[in-house]
Amino acid sequence: LHPHPLHGGTMGNKVVTTIARVARDGGLPAVAFNFRGAGRSAGVWDHGQGELLDALAVASRMIDQGVQTLCLAGFSFGGSIAAHLIPQLKTAYPTVELLDLVQVAPAVENFPIDAGSLHDVPRAVIFNADDEVVSPEAIATYAHSVGATVFRSESGGHFFHGELTRLKSTVASHYESRGVL
Repeated sequence: LHPHPLHGGTMGNKVVTTIARVARDGGLPAVAFNFRGAGRSAGVWDHGQGELLDALAVASRMIDQGVQTLCLAGFSFGGSIAAHLIPQLKTAYPTVELLDLVQVAPAVENFPIDAGSLHDVPRAVIFNADDEVVSPEAIATYAHSVGATVFRSESGGHFFHGELTRLKSTVASHYESRGVL
């Protein structure tokens, strides 16, 4: 799931496409989409509520097509929306297995996440110590509060400038350690 639509976030974001490639290269179905009002999609920004419904609609479509296990991943705003999607999916599709949640530099300050809402879904949080958009301390505090596996690096900023290969390797290694790939 992509970064904030009002700040240029789309499904074509380099962090989002890097994560999607890990899934695709590992043989997993991967879907990237634009939230309402982003890219060529219709609609307008809905302060996270409509965007959560967008994510639920895409996941529902996958489930309707026979997908019974899901891994959720998102970057920045998308990382927060992915976490908020978990209780929605657990309620609407109790038989669907949620294997993993990967959050890259989740926007935990502007879109806080209730740790209790994550249920028993394993999770990883990936971020850089020099993130200039979301406080690295806030991300670390959040990651600790939800019991996430933490992958913290010193450089790359919020957008992982010059560090996409490392990001791809980190996501792949995490998925492999969880038996997802």
